[in-house]
Formats: sequence, structure tokens, C-alpha cells
Amino acid sequence: MPLPGSDLSAQSLYGAAFSAGVLVHLSVFRLGEWDGVPGRIAAFFVAMYAIASAASIYVLAEEYGGVLVVLMNVSAIFLTFLLGLFASMLIYRAGFHRLRSFPGPNLARISSIYGARMAMRRFKYFDEVDQLHKVYGDFVRIGTTTSNKSMSSVNRADLPLPSQGPNHLSVAHPAAVQAVHSSSSRCLKGPWYNTQLPSVSLLTSRDRHEHARRRKIWDNGLSFKAMRSYEPNIAKCTSQLINNVEASLGRGIDMSHHFTLYTFDVMGTLAFAKDFKMLESKELHPIFKFLHESMLSIVIFGHAMWFLTFLKNIPGLASAIKRLNAWANQQIEDQIRDKPDTPNVFSWMLRDYMMLPNPTPQDWMNLQADASLIVVAGSDTTASTLTCLLFELTKHPDVYRKLQKEVDAHLSDKKELQNDSMIGMEYLQACIDESMRMHPIVPGGVQRHTPPQGLQIGDTFIPGDVIIQVPMHTVNYDERSFPQASQFIPERWTSRSDLVTDDSCFTPFLAGRYSCPGKQLALLEIRHVICEIARRYDVSFSEPQTKARFPEDIIDGFSLHCPKLELVFSARNTY
Repeated sequence: MPLPGSDLSAQSLYGAAFSAGVLVHLSVFRLGEWDGVPGRIAAFFVAMYAIASAASIYVLAEEYGGVLVVLMNVSAIFLTFLLGLFASMLIYRAGFHRLRSFPGPNLARISSIYGARMAMRRFKYFDEVDQLHKVYGDFVRIGTTTSNKSMSSVNRADLPLPSQGPNHLSVAHPAAVQAVHSSSSRCLKGPWYNTQLPSVSLLTSRDRHEHARRRKIWDNGLSFKAMRSYEPNIAKCTSQLINNVEASLGRGIDMSHHFTLYTFDVMGTLAFAKDFKMLESKELHPIFKFLHESMLSIVIFGHAMWFLTFLKNIPGLASAIKRLNAWANQQIEDQIRDKPDTPNVFSWMLRDYMMLPNPTPQDWMNLQADASLIVVAGSDTTASTLTCLLFELTKHPDVYRKLQKEVDAHLSDKKELQNDSMIGMEYLQACIDESMRMHPIVPGGVQRHTPPQGLQIGDTFIPGDVIIQVPMHTVNYDERSFPQASQFIPERWTSRSDLVTDDSCFTPFLAGRYSCPGKQLALLEIRHVICEIARRYDVSFSEPQTKARFPEDIIDGFSLHCPKLELVFSARNTY
């Protein structure tokens, strides 16, 4: 369909459309970060198609055989343009990308769908990545993600332009942990952290300066001084947990479930000055359903950010996230209305918000996001850590007996546990560390963005503006750093230093500016619970097959989600 007054043939017109698609990819979509705005991209192309169709029909319909003929030709030209766009993407990613020398599955080189498929397969993303490293080595290209940061969520001055297009590496080299996560690392957070937009929590804040400002607020609520004021409430919740265990002596009790009840009650008391009475009712709060549904959707489709953004904007499909946000809103409003007598974890964040001269809707959404974060970071992760630790102690009765001896020696004359005395229990901490090594709470690792000058890891140079992820499960089971890595040996952290050849790889709470602010609170809860159980009870599996089944049934929902862990407790004769 040549244009009137022009000698362009249909062939040259289609060639121009194809070339335009290639040009748009190379000059536009290869630069910047586009995964967060798929709706706008789709709307733009639909609008352009509609405008081109309407104009062509108006000008050419009579001369070229009517509306249908013109519309068919315009559609063919538009599809040719899209063909050029996607062909350019495919060829560039597969054969000309600057990361083409890094090995990996072929589909991972061209599409983010590969990462989403790995996350959906058995819901064990960390295990899928581990298998890839066994095949391809320390450096594996695992997906495609636009690499430059969204200018709406970060400081432009932090970032180079232009970017170099889609790239995502998983790096399991022992030196990667410090290179990527240490306080001296210049790596920043990757585009995965846009999953909460438009809300931005401390976890998802990608602006380095804004993160530092908000981190100080969190640190006020989670300081050592604050820990002392929280300890009575933790002791109260621990006592209720022990009452539940006591009531089930000689019978099976699902400790995965009860640890979730416990940590949620602790979180409610310390974060929102509320007693949710979950330990008393033995029932999960309804919010947990929405919490786990939203986390699973993020971990699966977070590997295909464009698809996750679509889902969040479709009515009904994002109901879990909306209900979680509504619940967080309610907690904030309740705390504003009924201010607690003494500051709690969340009151520091609320105080910062209330001091803003002109708080914006974005400020409120960010406060809401932090309230939701407390639920996840303050309860779900600690419950999983407790569950995995008690699983390992039950699986290794000799280790458990040794721990009981230490507990007896340190706490023989103390009816009430004190954090100061528990901190000095070396073997208890070794058991905690070993369990966190074998069951890292974020097993797949977190996403980072390499600095513009690139990053040297071992003998390998990684270019700048690359998305990089260190899979903590794979690193923690690396024999180069942890000989006999598949075995639970707490002594590797005490008397068997030969079993830790590189302790810089062990960062269960991460390190540097993005380390977990709730580390001390989590450890305080874990010490309280394990000491109370060890000083009172012997423990065994309700069913022998739990030894093999429990690790296999663990789910990677970004953080670790534990299956049922049914144990039988019996009173110690020596207690």
C-alpha cells in the first residue's frame, strides 16, 4: 500500500516499519528501566495504532478500497514494527549482549519468564538456582531485567546514564558476599525493590540517602536500650508459648504453627501495643493468609516485573496486597488514636511522620509500607528461624543434650531469663548460627545493582549497571567456605574453626547499610524460646519421616516458609 504521491513500494514501507522497531529497541528500550511501566507502554502503542488507523482511514479509505483494506494494511505495518522491535531484543540478548560470555540457560538470556518459571517450580527458587550453579559454575546468567534504576524512586545523581540493557547474574563465588553486601560495597538495590510501588518501605527504599534517614528511625526503636524495655513482654509471650507446650506433653504439637503465633503476638505487643492473643486462641490471625499470598506473588512475578505490575492493576488479582495494606492502615490509625504509654518499635516511625510539616499521600503510603514490613520482618522470619533451629536440635539429640548442659550451667540459679546472661552462652549462639547457615531466611539472596565502574569478584570482572544476586543457600553450602557443609555441626563456630575457612561468607542478617535492623530483637526472641524449651523438655519427632520431609517441604516465598513441624515434648527429669 504505497502512499499517495510517493514511489515507495509496499516492500520498502514494511522494511521501514521493521527498521523503526529495531531503532526503537536500540535507542529507547535498551536504556533505562521499563519493567515498572508496562501499562503505559501498552497504552502508548495502542494509542499510536489507533491514531495511525484513524488517520489512514480518513485519508486513504476511498482511494485504496475502503476502510477494511486500509485497516488491514495499517495493522500489517504495525505488526511489522513490533516484529522488528522484538527481533532486535531477541538477537541482542542472545548474541550481542555484553554479558554473552557468562554461561546460563538459553531462555534465561532472552526472557524474564525463565526466572518466574523457576520460582513457580516447587516454590523452591533457591534450589533451582543452586542446580544451575552446579551445572554452570560460580557465575550464571539467570534472567533478563532492565538494569537502570527508575528515576521516580531513586536519586538521579547516584546513577549513570545510559544503561546497557537487560542483564541479571547469580554469583555464588565466596568473595561475592563481601563485594556485594559489605559496608564498603558501592552496589545499590536492584529493580526488584520496586515491587511495592507506589508505597516504599525501609526494605524497598532504593534511594541511598532516604534509606539512611529512615534507617536511623528504625534503629531508635530497635536499639539495645529499647531491647531492655521489650524484654518483659517477650518473656510474657514466651511463658504463654510454654503453657501451650506444657498442655500438649506426650502428644504431637505443630511448632511451626505455634512459633508463628508466638512471634505475631510479640510483634503485636512491641510494634503496635496490641495483644492479638493468638497464642491464647491457637488460631492464626486472618492477615497471615493475605501476607503469604502477597509474598508468593511477589517472589514469583518479581522475576517478571512487568507482569507483576499488570497483576497489581487488575481488580481482584491484587486483593491480598490491598487487604494487607488496609490492615496496616488500621494499625496506624489505632496507634494515632490510642498513643501507647511507652514508645514501641512503630511509635518512632509514627513520630517521624507526625513531625512532618506537610505530610503528603506518599508519606502516608510509606508509613503504611513500614507497618506491613514490621509484620513480615518482625514475625514471619523469626518464626521460620525458630522452626528450623528446633528441627535441627530434634534431629541431632547429641547437640540438644550439649545445649541443655550449657543452659543448665548458665541458668541454674535464675528463674527468669535475662538477655545479658543468654548472650554469654557460646554454644547456644553456635546452634543458632549453624541453623541460620543451613536455613538462610532469604535463601535465594537479594538483588543488587553494580556500580557504574563495575565490580571485581575473584578473577572475574562484572560490568557496571548489572543486576547481581548472591544466592545465600548456595554460598552457605559451599565446601570452599564451610567444609562438611551439609552437616549440622555447631562446633564449627566454637572449637572446630577448621570447618569455617571463610567466615566473611556468613551474613545471616546481611551486612553494611542494608543489614537487618531487627537482628537483636530476633536473637532475643530466639534465645528466650530455645532456653525455656531446653531447660524444661526433651523433644522428639512425632513421625520419623519428618526428618526427611521437613526440608523438602520448605517454600521459598522470598523469606523461608516452613511446613508443619509436629514434635513431642516430655518433661526433663533433671529440671
